[in-house]
Amino acid sequence: MIGKLQYLTITRPDLSYFVNKLSQFLATPQIPHMQVAQRLLQYVKECPGLGLLFPASSEVKLKAYMDSDWAACQDTRQSTTGFCVFLGHSLISWKSKKQQTISRSSAEAEYRAMEDATYEVVWLIFVLKELKQVHEEPVELYCDNQAALHIAVNPFFHERTKHIIWNNQNLTCFISGTNC
Repeated sequence: MIGKLQYLTITRPDLSYFVNKLSQFLATPQIPHMQVAQRLLQYVKECPGLGLLFPASSEVKLKAYMDSDWAACQDTRQSTTGFCVFLGHSLISWKSKKQQTISRSSAEAEYRAMEDATYEVVWLIFVLKELKQVHEEPVELYCDNQAALHIAVNPFFHERTKHIIWNNQNLTCFISGTNC
């Protein structure tokens, strides 16, 4: 049942979070997990019209939203990254995944989420270029954490960010709009 729900998330991103959570218990499922899966199927049956819609005319402008929850997993203390990217008004890419490292602050978790969203946006710009769709405007990347935005704009090492592993300097260049 979970495999079929995973397949359904291709066109129903509203199910992604719940299917992801249910997938974590496939090795040792319990009765409450089955009840949640059945409730999810009821939701799908009650709302058949929800899904991805692509209007016939739309502007070629990328816009991304990202967020992170800091150490939300009770077992591993890992944060979860989530982002969605729109082309005009159409959702074209999204992701929700646990971060590989454990963040020591919410700013670090948000910065890592910003990094993942930026990788996706850069890849989508290359895809658009291959499709002969030039994207010249800066991409809007929405982040709700002021500390992560400050780190992205000021990429120098200082006391508050010395614990963050800086593995990609391109993020700062991309966000500030300069050419890397």
